[in-house]
Amino acid sequence: MKRIFVEPLDVLMFRSERPFIAIESIVAKMGIITPSIFEGALKSKILFDYCQNFNFSPFELQRSIDEEKNAFENRINELTKENQELKEILEAIGHPTMRGKSQIIVRGIFFSKRDEYKECFAMPRDIVNANRDLVKLEPKEKIKNNIACGCKVHIALSRYLHVEDADGLMTFNELSKYLMGDIPERINKPYFIERRTGIGLKKEKQTEEGKIYTAEYIRLDKEWGFILWYEDQNNILPNEGLIRLGGEGKVAVYNKIDDKTLDFSSLIKKLNEEGKFKLYLGTPSSFDEGWQPPSNLIKSIMGVDDLELISALPGKPVYIGGYDFAFNREKPLKRWVNVGAVYYYKFKGEIKTDVQIPIKILDDNIDMRCGFIGRW
Repeated sequence: MKRIFVEPLDVLMFRSERPFIAIESIVAKMGIITPSIFEGALKSKILFDYCQNFNFSPFELQRSIDEEKNAFENRINELTKENQELKEILEAIGHPTMRGKSQIIVRGIFFSKRDEYKECFAMPRDIVNANRDLVKLEPKEKIKNNIACGCKVHIALSRYLHVEDADGLMTFNELSKYLMGDIPERINKPYFIERRTGIGLKKEKQTEEGKIYTAEYIRLDKEWGFILWYEDQNNILPNEGLIRLGGEGKVAVYNKIDDKTLDFSSLIKKLNEEGKFKLYLGTPSSFDEGWQPPSNLIKSIMGVDDLELISALPGKPVYIGGYDFAFNREKPLKRWVNVGAVYYYKFKGEIKTDVQIPIKILDDNIDMRCGFIGRW
């Protein structure tokens, strides 16, 4: 897996997708950190570097507000007819007028300390707090529940009466233990939420009466940053550089680090012996079936003969949108399954020994970039 380390030089704003108007709200809430945020930053880096080197305005590649879609596409096609290098750049970043998929894909975002380069993952939803201890939930196959979609799945229960979400992170080594069926140890999150006060401004840079608000920022602990797992088919991303992140475009430094080798062969052998596995989502994911991954695609990827969803712990959904630079418009708000969700399956046949883990499914209706399988 290709990796880069990203270290912010300031606080970061990842604002919630909930509409915020200063005169109506007093706090711009913290949102979800998603791969698409960092993927957009890397693509912008590639595009803006090209434009700077060739004295070309990146906004010529953006649709103006009153420009028809067909006129915009025709204009970009004319620009790239005589400029093969620009065409290759737009194809690499997946510019919508190129009709192709992006060659730059961020698979996952994980907190990490500088120089150690050890990924830290979100705690799974089947690991919970009970009497100050971490315990693991287990599906009870004699108890079924009709959930909102009308499907019948078994409930995952604990022997404790009161449990709550296990806040914190786990290292990659602890993730490996968890996937083998153990309870992972956790560490505290290496950041805190910092609130800053601002005031609304008119176009003339004059303050507006009554529009005082507070915005939430994330401040990482000293020497902490993010490791990104990513794909770059043609190695177009420079080895190091600066990118802009978050709602205010704060500067971050990135550099490529050693690739990570993932070997789950012994785990797959165990799963084939047991005939069941659980799927843990290492990033927020969006499915065309709502709260669950598409069983037909999971079955095909795993190479098994039959697949049955036994239970699920998807948690509370999150809402994620974004901004489309090329078309100069907001992306539609969609409901996503948050990081840490867990799904329990039984299967017939055998999982392919060469199945690619983490599992990735990316198309127009599904965005699952980092799914791990483990024992339950």
